[in-house]
Amino acid sequence: MANEKKATNGTMEQVAEMRNGNFIVRREAIRDKRGNQYMTDDGRLYFKYKLCGTLRGRRIAVDFSPKDKGGYVPLDLVFDVNPEAELDITDEVTEFNGRKQHRTVYTVNTVDENGVVWHAEVKPTGKSDVDLLTMLMNMVNKQIKTVEVDPETAA
Repeated sequence: MANEKKATNGTMEQVAEMRNGNFIVRREAIRDKRGNQYMTDDGRLYFKYKLCGTLRGRRIAVDFSPKDKGGYVPLDLVFDVNPEAELDITDEVTEFNGRKQHRTVYTVNTVDENGVVWHAEVKPTGKSDVDLLTMLMNMVNKQIKTVEVDPETAA
């Protein structure tokens, strides 16, 4: 695991944990004030998905949530393999009727012991999370990959 560091006033400060050039997103249990983990009515556990880092000496956390309402099942499958996953950020460009549409896609990926890649789409929970993620990316000079998508095959 490589930790990305940024020099500030002659000292080294860890901006965010990274692996293979991607940020690391962690799954953490959501607990009540007594320390018990919240559960759904059918017995499943509640988790939150966070990317932690430091900006200007302050600890920050970027919260992620599933892309859609049923997205917790794929997220659970990804994070059952490992409690941390790499965040892959791509900019999808689709050209339709002469107009280009851009869409930023956030995907968490992990690999199990058999080499199978597990992935699920996520989204930053709020606008402030998008802003914090952009600031972290600027601090480590991370570039977003651009991918051309064929409109006939796009879902």
